[in-house]
This record gives sequence, structure tokens and C-alpha cells, in this order.
Amino acid sequence: METWDMIKADREVVADYLAALPEDAWAAPTLCEAWTVKDVANHMLVTPTMSKGKVFVAFAGSGFNLDKFSQKQVDRMASMAPAEIIDMTRSTAGSQNMPPGLKPLGVLTEVLVHGADIAAPRGDTLAVPADHYVAALDHLKGQKAVFHTPARIEGLRLEATDATWSTGDGALVQGPSHALLLAMAGRDQAYDALEGDGVATMRAR
Repeated sequence: METWDMIKADREVVADYLAALPEDAWAAPTLCEAWTVKDVANHMLVTPTMSKGKVFVAFAGSGFNLDKFSQKQVDRMASMAPAEIIDMTRSTAGSQNMPPGLKPLGVLTEVLVHGADIAAPRGDTLAVPADHYVAALDHLKGQKAVFHTPARIEGLRLEATDATWSTGDGALVQGPSHALLLAMAGRDQAYDALEGDGVATMRAR
């Protein structure tokens, strides 16, 4: 399956998951600090709904500060009702917009990480095929910017227990692919689902 096909399918999974949430869940916390489910769902709409030009202008207007840019976009969409967010998530699932500097695998990784940011605190796992996580894991392991993953996993061996994927050498860190992805992205809560002699080292980083 091509990367954009994966992205479309996974955005539709996110839309289905959001549609099944009770109303009070939209105000619940996520793994993104200070952001609710609604905030993260809105954030996930930035990439598919904004052109590269609009993203650049808005990013420049935020002083090229990613956190400020992201918060401004979430605030801009704050008035949207959950039903609108779900409909837009589904209707833009096939969008191939990409912010400047981001590639399709980066978009896929963003969808899976933020989808898990919403689902994991509820004890849920999105119904995403294992090979989608493998593609995101292969991409994320080399991402120095934003996620700082190489420094986090240096000298460790990471292994997925639900897919054929591993990387690195050293003390072992193993677990479900979605938990590995979250840990590699810097989500501390993911470590509870991981095992191995290298977990404490990776967590401390």
C-alpha cells in the first residue's frame, strides 16, 4: 500500500474512533500536554486543510515557533463542534497537503502518534494495520528535529512484539508497535506498556 493510501485509511480510522466517543470525552486530557481530545483532533486537521503557503505564512506570523503556531491553529478551530471535526476529518482524509519540509511518511507518523495521543489515555488502541506502524517506526527512528528520537534510542535495541520490526543494538526495549512509536515520540506514559533492560534508560532520556 502506498503511503498516501495508508494516511487516508488511518485518518478514516481516527474519524471512526472520534465518532464513537461519548460527548464528555472530547474534554478529556490526552498525551499532548495541556491539550484535550478536541484540541488534538483539531490539530490533526491542520495538515490536510492548509496549503504549504498558508502554513508558511501562519508559521512566520508565529515567529517560526512551532508550539505557538500549533496553539494558534487549535485556537482558530476551537468553535468547531465535535460533529464538524469528525466530518472534516473524514472528508479530508485523502488530502495530500504537506507543510513545508514534511514528507508523506512524516504525515503518516503524525496521524498515528496523535491518534494514539487521543486513544491511549482511554486504554484504547486504534485499529490500524501493523505495517502502518512499521512504516512510521522506520521513519521516526531517524528524526532529530521535533521528536529528537535518535538521541532517545541510541545504544538500545527496540523490538515490536506485534510486528516484524526492530532497530539498534544494546539493552532491549520491547512492546506493541503503537507503544514503541509513542515512546520514541517522547510520550512518557507509553513506557508502562514496554519491557526490557533498556526501558529505564530510554525513559530517563
